[in-house]
Amino acid sequence: MRNTKQAFTRAAVLAAASISAYTQVSASPAAERMTLPAPTGTYGVGRISYALTDERRQEPLSPIPSSHRRIMVYVWYPTNRETTRARKPAPYLPDFDKVLPKLASDDIKDMFRPSVFRGTDSLPQTNVVENGPIAPGKDPFPLLLFSHGWGNPTFLYTAELEDIVSHGYIVVAVDHPYDTTYTLFPDENLALFAQDRFDTETKKPNGFVNYARERVVLMGEDNKFALTEILRYGNTRSLHAPFYHRISEHEIGAFCHSIGGLAAARTCQIDSRVDACMDQDSDDDRGSPFIVTPLDETEKQPFLLFDVSSGDLWSPATVNPSDASLAASKMTRADYMVLLKEHQTNETNQFAGIPGGSNRVMLFGLPGFIHRSFTDQTLLDFSGDKQGNNVHNFQVAQAYLLAFFDKYLKGDDNTVLDSQTPIDPRAKVVQFPMH
Repeated sequence: MRNTKQAFTRAAVLAAASISAYTQVSASPAAERMTLPAPTGTYGVGRISYALTDERRQEPLSPIPSSHRRIMVYVWYPTNRETTRARKPAPYLPDFDKVLPKLASDDIKDMFRPSVFRGTDSLPQTNVVENGPIAPGKDPFPLLLFSHGWGNPTFLYTAELEDIVSHGYIVVAVDHPYDTTYTLFPDENLALFAQDRFDTETKKPNGFVNYARERVVLMGEDNKFALTEILRYGNTRSLHAPFYHRISEHEIGAFCHSIGGLAAARTCQIDSRVDACMDQDSDDDRGSPFIVTPLDETEKQPFLLFDVSSGDLWSPATVNPSDASLAASKMTRADYMVLLKEHQTNETNQFAGIPGGSNRVMLFGLPGFIHRSFTDQTLLDFSGDKQGNNVHNFQVAQAYLLAFFDKYLKGDDNTVLDSQTPIDPRAKVVQFPMH
């Protein structure tokens, strides 16, 4: 998985800047166990996993010829917090001891940076119970699809997923094999990141963008398939899903990070069952979060882009890259400004043309907010004095995440997206109205 985690950017100069931003930082070994922010909602959190095989699609990256596409899906759902409190918490990275011997040390470092992995005993305790009963009642919950960034198992988003579930959502988190550090199936088959394929494809002209586009198409199809299967489980008594008859099939969203954010946008394009989509910090080499299609094709549903580093076209840092970065990319500042202006125009035109309305939430003004601030990776970084900023940044992002889906799935028109006072004055919200 080496050299895969740079932010997905629009030009080589920005890719170079992203790589330098993710330099390994040493962490203090003082804490025995890492901790995560506690969920802020009223519900507890349950989780159940499914290995799903799509018989319609082949898996060319499998070492077994003629294999079909197989994914792991983790359904996180609300429970009664008091009822499940006595249960043993689920592990942060289930069966990670079985996986560790198969991973290179550099891959383990990259999976956790900027924090440092200090053994499975140091991993945080979750607020999740495996296979617990869903919260009592008959009311259905909105459902959200989630896709990880390149290399990140979905478990590295535990704080984010726990929190949104605690506010009354069901989350269907998809592990996309060969695009994450590892995917472990119940039969103990292990799919590792497709490093050889990544290296081969990205060495070709425009190879990084072309390979990303290919994987986004696949991830979008994974999401569509996962949604179909989980709705089937939710409507079939004999399958004994804890969320049986508790999914609101008319309140479905998708929120995803990094390359997964591009997959969320793609999911809205190909699946009309999805009512709203969110991209956590990613765009393509044209300044567009809709990497698969021409610039005049977006989505009809409401859309939100978190603008931090990978998806950033607007901050002073982006507008003013260093002379060294420009020289490394063999680009003059004048050429760069022309390119940047073109990408800004592309994004503005696309967002203004989305019928359901769109939002751009710019968080690059918050100190320490980086591409990985949507994951647990910064929350687990106890080096220096960063922890306070890291937790605050996480809380700000969560507030806007919940506001977006509360507004467009639950019909709440009194959210922080609608407020004239941002929850942090350094966070900027731009809204493009429905039309």
